[in-house]
Amino acid sequence: MKITYPHMGSLNMILKTMFEGINVEVVEPPPVTNRTLSIGVKYSPEFVCLPYKINLGNFIEALENGADTIIMLGGIGPCRFGYYGQAQRETLIDLGYKFNMIILDPPHGRLIDFLRELSSYFPDVYWKDALKAFIFAVQKMIIADKFEKQLLILRAHENEIGITTKIFEDYMEKIKNAKNKKELDSIYKEGLEKLKQNATIKREIQLKVALVGEIYLMLEPFSNLDILRSLNELGIEVTKTDFLSDYLINSAFKLPQRMEFKKYAHGYLERDIGGHGLNTVANTVKYAEKNYDGIIQIFPFTCTPEIVAEGIIAKISSDKNIPVMSLSYDEKTGEAGYQTRLEAFKDLLERRRLKNIKKY
Repeated sequence: MKITYPHMGSLNMILKTMFEGINVEVVEPPPVTNRTLSIGVKYSPEFVCLPYKINLGNFIEALENGADTIIMLGGIGPCRFGYYGQAQRETLIDLGYKFNMIILDPPHGRLIDFLRELSSYFPDVYWKDALKAFIFAVQKMIIADKFEKQLLILRAHENEIGITTKIFEDYMEKIKNAKNKKELDSIYKEGLEKLKQNATIKREIQLKVALVGEIYLMLEPFSNLDILRSLNELGIEVTKTDFLSDYLINSAFKLPQRMEFKKYAHGYLERDIGGHGLNTVANTVKYAEKNYDGIIQIFPFTCTPEIVAEGIIAKISSDKNIPVMSLSYDEKTGEAGYQTRLEAFKDLLERRRLKNIKKY
């Protein structure tokens, strides 16, 4: 078995750690590039969303590199993500590829059942080895997300454009190759210190923005034109409201975060509308009440849950007196135009802050 999977932020690192921990050969999908997207667009339905097209491109590139098994999450509900695996499998079969596809439904609070289903595809693996590999993969995921949260604050203060990104990428590679928890903790501590040493610029007006929206675009930099880096390099501290650990751990255990979402969304959205629509609405209210300077929503073009959320957060923007900008992405999205919009949004936030300062 030579297994592969789609890219989604640090997911590649996590799955590689887990599968190699049980001696399963991994064929990493190549990093997402314009070639990946072009392949996916060529063989995808025209109006399907951007993550679907990138995923399909991932699979084709990995199959070309020798993979024979694809692992993919399934699901149910209003979001089309639940149908990705089945539709992509049929496309790949029509294209003549020979492979097996494992489609796993998300845990939905039943982690034991999820792990039991996953283990059924690897009957020769001893359960203690599988559990050890799974735990270490989760530890890497948590450290990687913790490190990125620090980056999204510190990079806004970097002494030289690009230096903290280089440090972050170097230490993420070290996290990827770490062999145990002690090594992980040491890498994180050293990497964080390096970030701090190279991020000492202070500003009289320090803007803070929360990023909300669809989970894939939140996690995969290629899909969102690396908006987090662009905002940081404009001197804006960013809070990303969803990380891989949030997505997977909350799905596995149904943590109280769902109750928190419903609390913040109360009065604006009273039910789950699929995808991350409820999260988007709730987080917009949450960070407006935390007195952030602005909110940016990102989502794939044609994403129905986020389109519904877009209308609702416009009302929140008015009620809470906080600027909100919504950005949708597809394969035709151009970087230059989006950069101009980010710069204009920054100017708006600065003018508002100066106006408020003059009041006092």
